[in-house]
Amino acid sequence: MSTDNSPLFELTLIGAACLGRAARRTANLVTRAYNHHLSPLGIEITQFTILCTIALGRAKSASELADMVGVERSTLARNLDRLVASGLVVAEKGDGRRITHRLTERGLDLVADALPLWRNAQNDLLSRLPTDKDEAIREDFKLLRRAARGSLADAG
Repeated sequence: MSTDNSPLFELTLIGAACLGRAARRTANLVTRAYNHHLSPLGIEITQFTILCTIALGRAKSASELADMVGVERSTLARNLDRLVASGLVVAEKGDGRRITHRLTERGLDLVADALPLWRNAQNDLLSRLPTDKDEAIREDFKLLRRAARGSLADAG
């Protein structure tokens, strides 16, 4: 029989209550759903969000772009390499030593072609949620990100 201090109890608790595990499982499933919808164009949701963020033109550096997209810098670099090699993005010299990125005509066309597929993915997921729950979910994600940032700031 397990006590509250036993390793088995701790492992069960992690499986049931760990926010990191729940977030990872959710992110993987949601990513797979979007990727399924975007697959006819040969891109994944991470690449699509990078392209959309570049199109907005707000990132003044690759680090800012990574933060805006919500990926690690190494993940961004790998994806940017693919997008540049595919002729969808070009890298340009920014302020100082910074490198910025912009979409090529081909990249703009791909985003335009992907938008209806993204909308289908978005609507598909929303249709499977209770009515008007999407805003509450986004707010909960914001709270979780804020808590994680606070934890990292306290650790640093």
